[in-house]
Amino acid sequence: MTAKIFREGNAIIMSKSLNHHLDNLLNDAVKLLANYQDDLIQEWGIMLQSLKNTNKKSVAVFEFISEFLDKFLRSVNEGSIDIYGMLNEIQVEWLETFQRSPQPEALIFHLNLLENAAHRVLKSRITYSSKLHPSVHYLFSKISEVMLFPTEKDNYSIWKDAVILFNEWIIRSQNFRESIENICFGFGYFLPFKRCALFKFTNEESIGIGLYGHHFNNHEVQAIAEKITNIPVLSESLVKLKSQGSEMKNFQPIYIPVAEHDLPEMYVRKFDLASLIIVPIYVPEEGKIIGGVILDQGQGTHFTVDTSLFPALMKFGQSSGELLSKFIEAIIKKQDLPSGNSVSLSPRETEIIKLLADGASTAEAALKLYLSEFTVRDYISNIMKRLNAQNRTEVAVKAIRMGIID
Repeated sequence: MTAKIFREGNAIIMSKSLNHHLDNLLNDAVKLLANYQDDLIQEWGIMLQSLKNTNKKSVAVFEFISEFLDKFLRSVNEGSIDIYGMLNEIQVEWLETFQRSPQPEALIFHLNLLENAAHRVLKSRITYSSKLHPSVHYLFSKISEVMLFPTEKDNYSIWKDAVILFNEWIIRSQNFRESIENICFGFGYFLPFKRCALFKFTNEESIGIGLYGHHFNNHEVQAIAEKITNIPVLSESLVKLKSQGSEMKNFQPIYIPVAEHDLPEMYVRKFDLASLIIVPIYVPEEGKIIGGVILDQGQGTHFTVDTSLFPALMKFGQSSGELLSKFIEAIIKKQDLPSGNSVSLSPRETEIIKLLADGASTAEAALKLYLSEFTVRDYISNIMKRLNAQNRTEVAVKAIRMGIID
């Protein structure tokens, strides 16, 4: 599926599918790795020898995938890129070679080794390369997906890929500042938009305060403090939300095809707004809206919107709301924490503890948080170490006693 571009006067109206955008991320990752293939293969070779020296029983998994990717990247350097052909071929070659499906634990372990090596190579070769790494992570995630669940790929909703990537991107946030930066970058990188600005509502949703801008002038965004009543389309939506029960609220994105019809003239001119989408940042369990994100395709660019993007936009808004809410609450409650409590947990770690306390399995927690099971297991292991707990039950008990969860 390709992007459609229409012209109306001097304006470009774009309809760009999420499928197309995520395909571009995969292509970007492959080109990036192909550019540094020799360094990458050398790094993988060192790791393979290390695995052999430690007598790893599953070393054949690492060897098979590294050799397969080496062959594929060489074809890329020769001018041929067929991502989905590669994904299909790696399934077929695996089954022909081993006559069985891969063991999930071994496959994930070795794919992580291969991916981490790729990130090390890129960091050593590219200045300020961290923003390129999510596409590489997506590539290895797709390889894992098709090798573990080959029969499910046709039924797999593409927007879930974007949600998982976004969640795993923002959970690295260690403080409020990092969270707003990662949220803005994630909206623009994992979805087909150029610019993103994040706002927080204050005084019971009566004023919108600018927090951060990605590819906007950040200082100008942070200088904004606007009454919501001056933005009728947003004000009307908030009034409708307040009339609904907290568990039934529908936090739908708002598409504005012509910005000058619905936004204050001063902002339309200052940021050269044409078309845009406003995405609510919310906490559904509490029926609470924290703020919103404004997305567009760049200065003076009109675009149409594909409603297939809405599930991803809503999930992005929910994940952002949950993250920001916990940081805001942590700031408020910081003074009330016992002085002897030296354990500091991230909002995502706290959320996982709450799910464990409610009896959720690893798979259920992963489904709830739109994370991989491997990521959730890694979080649980780290939490147990930090709380000095022997099992999941003890994690929940200690967390309650320490006031980490209710």
